[in-house]
Order: sequence, then C-alpha cells, then structure tokens
Amino acid sequence: MSIAVIGTGRIGSTLGRALRRAGLEVVYGSRDPEAVTLASDPGAEVVTVEQALSNAKTVVLAVPGTEVEGFLAKHGAALDGVLLVDAANKITEPVIHSAAEAAQHAPGARYARAFNTLGVENLEEPEYEGVQGDLFFSCAEQDEDTVAGLIAAVGLRPIYLGPGQWTLLDEVLKIWYTLTLVGERGRRVGFKVLTD
Repeated sequence: MSIAVIGTGRIGSTLGRALRRAGLEVVYGSRDPEAVTLASDPGAEVVTVEQALSNAKTVVLAVPGTEVEGFLAKHGAALDGVLLVDAANKITEPVIHSAAEAAQHAPGARYARAFNTLGVENLEEPEYEGVQGDLFFSCAEQDEDTVAGLIAAVGLRPIYLGPGQWTLLDEVLKIWYTLTLVGERGRRVGFKVLTD
C-alpha cells in the first residue's frame, strides 16, 4: 500500500514514522520539502504535495484543520479513488471534521476519519502502563480493514464505529480534551473499550 502523509508537523511525522516502522511504504508531502527536516524519521522521503499524491492509494491528511479546505480545493481531482484519512481537527469551529468539504471538493475520494480523538503524545506512546490504547474511527465498510490496519500499525487497537460517524468522533475528541483539563491527568489520557 502506498501511503502519502500530507503534513510534516508533529502529528504527520509521528504517524508517518510509526507507519514506516511497521513496514508500510510512506512518503511525506510538503509545500516546501527542501525546508523540511524530519529528525525523528531519518531516511524518510519528503516530496511536494503533488508528487506525494501522484502514486498514493491512501492519503493521511495531517495538516492544521484550518488548512484542510484549501488543500481539498486545490488537490481534489488528485484524490479521485483515493482513501482519504482525515486526522485534522478544526478545533475552534462548530463542526470539527471536514467531511462536507471533502464531499464538495474531492467527491471521488473515500473519506475516513481517524487519528483525531487523541493527542500526539498518545500516538507516540500508544500503551498505558502496558495496556494498549484504543482509537475510534469511522469510514465506509469497504475501507474498514485498511483504516484498522493503519491504526494497528501505529500501535493502537482500532475500534470501528461504522460509516458516517464523523460528528460522534468530534464528540469523542471533546471528551478527550476535557479529560486532559480536569484533574492532574495531563495529555496522556486514552480510551479502552472493555467487553465480556
């Protein structure tokens, strides 16, 4: 599977590094690849966004939430037939996900939502005193195995919420964020679904 991670900030580099460590083929897309140094992922390939999208079957979108619509408007045609995994959050907006923008600007993409309900600290260290954390996600049923595989490659246990659950994932993010502010937990807060 050819994966393009769009965004070389802390979230993008953390996800890309974990996916590469798991043996997946990853390329980073950046507006200015020559200015990018990924000290945490030596040997990683950083190219222009256009180059990264040209061969990708899966795109992990890890840019600031405020930049998602501009990205989709500019590159929507290049996303036809591609699985677009939206990890960005428009944290100050009433709607945190970008499903509507994806439908408008990249109608040929298969939209998925993952990696958006935990902080980067949890993506970097997905275990909590030896217990694997869970990550909730939503996508079309046809893409469940692929997205679950990406989540597992990062070290988290995938918990599928079904298709179209974008708003529910926004609410999970709000719960996570609130938990980080209350008490003395800090940002190393995770989730675990228990079954009998």
